[in-house]
Amino acid sequence: MNRKKILKTAVFAVIVVAVAAVLEVCAFNFKPITVSLGWRQDETRTYAQADFRLENCYINAGGEIEIGEGEAHLWLENLNYELNTMRVSFESGGISSVSAFCDSSTEDKTVTLANGAGNVVVDGNILSVRFDLQGETGDTLKNFTVIINDYQFRFSWARFIAMIAVCFITRGLFALQHPVDYGIDTSDTGAASAKKEEDKGEGESA
Repeated sequence: MNRKKILKTAVFAVIVVAVAAVLEVCAFNFKPITVSLGWRQDETRTYAQADFRLENCYINAGGEIEIGEGEAHLWLENLNYELNTMRVSFESGGISSVSAFCDSSTEDKTVTLANGAGNVVVDGNILSVRFDLQGETGDTLKNFTVIINDYQFRFSWARFIAMIAVCFITRGLFALQHPVDYGIDTSDTGAASAKKEEDKGEGESA
């Protein structure tokens, strides 16, 4: 590889890294940045177990939410609050999953949250949230927490590297492409055309 190609590759790499960094910081973390700058007025709210209305479940002596008879639900009511994101976290003691049903002014949305955590994205004025507990009687969960509009700056190295890799792979694929050779001698064709034009000019002058 000669110096010219090395220079082109280096310039391309610098541009790709810079663009990927700008996208990761400004595009994928747009909301956290706007909140930190005061451009958004969305307030972060945190709800713990004591803030929920329990239906067919109760808080046992160990401070865990335990499923009773019937379908178990946790309710957040009378919110009337602008919601964009909602993060749910909990520690399961037998409960297989938790489904979140969001009643908002623009859309109703149900999201199943497994493995003790998950995110729900709903744009609109949220009225209430119902959490359905999936499990058997006696199953428990603890440290059930909901954070509304949890805007945190998160730089994803995986996404950053993926964007760079896609750019280099695309560049490599374009570099592998070559003009198609149809077996036509363009030099002879060009000479014949020039000769034809010359003969035409002589005929007109005559």
